[in-house]
Amino acid sequence: MPDTLIHNPRQNRILAALPVTEYARLVDDLELVTFPLGEVLYESGDSLDFVYFPTTCIVSLIFATENGSSTELAMTGNDGLVGIPLVLGGETTTHTVAVQCEGGAYRLRAEVLRWELDQGGSLLRLSLGYAQALMTQMAQSVVCNRHHAVDQQLCRWLLLCLDLLPGDQLNVTQELIARMLGVRREAVTEAAGKLQAAGLIQYRRGHITVTDRPGLEARACECYGVVKSEYDRLFHLLPTNQSKHRMRPNPANLRKRAEARLRQAQPVMATAPWDTERLLHELQVHQIELELHNEELREAYEEADSLRKQCADIYDFAPVGYFTLDALGVILNVNLAGAILLGIKRSQHGRHRFAASITPEFLPVFNRFLAEALDAKCKKKCEVVLTATGQRPEAIVRIEAVADESGRECRMVVSDITAEKLAEKALQAREESRRALLEDASRA
Repeated sequence: MPDTLIHNPRQNRILAALPVTEYARLVDDLELVTFPLGEVLYESGDSLDFVYFPTTCIVSLIFATENGSSTELAMTGNDGLVGIPLVLGGETTTHTVAVQCEGGAYRLRAEVLRWELDQGGSLLRLSLGYAQALMTQMAQSVVCNRHHAVDQQLCRWLLLCLDLLPGDQLNVTQELIARMLGVRREAVTEAAGKLQAAGLIQYRRGHITVTDRPGLEARACECYGVVKSEYDRLFHLLPTNQSKHRMRPNPANLRKRAEARLRQAQPVMATAPWDTERLLHELQVHQIELELHNEELREAYEEADSLRKQCADIYDFAPVGYFTLDALGVILNVNLAGAILLGIKRSQHGRHRFAASITPEFLPVFNRFLAEALDAKCKKKCEVVLTATGQRPEAIVRIEAVADESGRECRMVVSDITAEKLAEKALQAREESRRALLEDASRA
């Protein structure tokens, strides 16, 4: 299996936080791009044709002076977007945007972003929230660079980078760190030496491994905690669609409510005969009762619709793929995660067979598994390999399936376990290598 990283738009926290309707509008316009270390996305003064949502890369916002000196204003990774001037109504950037850690991002055309922001939905709220968090990071960087020691600045910078990457390793040179912090390279060398001597990091040319993160956090100044808490706050304040809390219809007091509403209306003319007046009164009360019933029914429909939307969001934003197949293996329904996994569009369900996305050597395994799942009426599991798509290489997946009550449809949960299997393979290879070395040593 290839060990290349699998990309998914939802690796970016802003895209992952979007409601299903907004994400579905954007997903076909998102284009995956990859950047090498040092690539410049924008120079100061450039027009912003795209906004970028990083997933596995880190981008630095850098300001350079006329004499060639430079300082990093802030960094952006999978926690945000590149192109905040577009969100705030601008069209150009006043700083340089360069890649400090290679990886992937999804870009969106500026005109598409503007249209989506004009809708006033969650993307606008999340983008403005991220702009505030980014300004906090910039302001704190100024304070840190002015008032704190270089080793504290280095701790802050390393921790912010690690928050945006998996693992505890960074491929970065001392020269790059010096440019980002706006200090001399010798100062970074001395600070890195102190951290290594304290057992907090291990450094070799172009490669830093953090060996004691709690110790590094204790060594850092308060600036890191301020920035991190602001970013955490942004994603803890996600909108929740809560259903209304309202009184349920009560037939016992419906008549009283109708009478009370009638007394607030225009009184009946007193010149009418008593029986006519009484009949008119009863008709008016019954009319109000019907109106109250209609109001309660409308609220019940709205509540049911809200709950349905909540269930749809949970279904679509699940981290695994959900599929419903018929007895022939045709996809009858699929969530967004499943559609992305197979590289198909949700609107095309009913046109694809799940088996078409499986590598030939695993087709017999899957066909036998599907038949057993439909016949057994109990949960079945298997592991197969999916063919590569335009968004990812081959992927190993674990499938858990169960048939419906009629035995005509099969409902599957499909989880991507490629990274898990690669890790197991690497661990097994290291174990075999270690055993071979021990055997060679014993024979010697």
